[in-house]
Amino acid sequence: MIGELLRSQPEIALFASLAIGYFIGSFRVGPIQLGGVCGTLIVALLLGQTGARLAPDLKNIAFALFIFALGFTGGPQFFANIGRGWRYGLLSVVEIVSVLVLIMIAAFVMRLDAGTAAGLLAGAATESAVIGTASEAIAKLGFSGAETLRLQANIVTAYSVSYLFGLITIVLFTSQFAPLLLRINLREEAERVWHKLGGDGAFGEGQRAAAPALVGRAFRVGTAVGATIQALEQKHGFNLTIEQVRRNGADVPVEPQLTLAAGDLILVGGRAARSDGRRGCQPRRRSG
Repeated sequence: MIGELLRSQPEIALFASLAIGYFIGSFRVGPIQLGGVCGTLIVALLLGQTGARLAPDLKNIAFALFIFALGFTGGPQFFANIGRGWRYGLLSVVEIVSVLVLIMIAAFVMRLDAGTAAGLLAGAATESAVIGTASEAIAKLGFSGAETLRLQANIVTAYSVSYLFGLITIVLFTSQFAPLLLRINLREEAERVWHKLGGDGAFGEGQRAAAPALVGRAFRVGTAVGATIQALEQKHGFNLTIEQVRRNGADVPVEPQLTLAAGDLILVGGRAARSDGRRGCQPRRRSG
């Protein structure tokens, strides 16, 4: 019954994959957390066995949006790292060559077809953009329609399976094996970089936080009955401001000449501490 429902209404499978996938991806086992992308892939792979299929146009649009979002978020970081020397470029070349050589060896030894090899490349390198590129390339190889669909399906299947193992391998390598090879304490190194970049306690002489902490408190007017807002703020050296006044359950426009009445509820905001170290807008009494 569920399979028939998903085949007749594939949009249910789409949104179920997103909801269940992100739910599964939120769980953490040790240092490993699948995340929403990997969780969605696993659920979609399982639901896809029911025969539910989305329209090709929807898949193309969704993939185009994914590529756009990827470039939109990663673009600034890419251009920011260009001017930092040749090391990042060399690392990219090493990664590309290594991944391609390993995939070619795996395809030759295990006699993988073009679709499976492309999916293995996309999943092992966790590069989802390869899926669309490989699918377009296979469509132009001149195979029959059935063979093209089979190879394109193999891309997604191999990608979904290898992505999971690729993600786990990356997490384990960067958090466990790489620090052992480099003989560094990852926590201490992270704290050192944090302080170097201006973390807590890293302020030098003459430096302070750009935005001092602000606080807000609500008070019931008592001793300040009959005083105007301007007079009350002036009394405290303008280290506080009256942000809101509520009278008889309704908000009253805040104006400098507004006279406070008994029972008014006022919202007072200001700095938690002044530059001389004394308390700012922390009145000692609960009534204004």
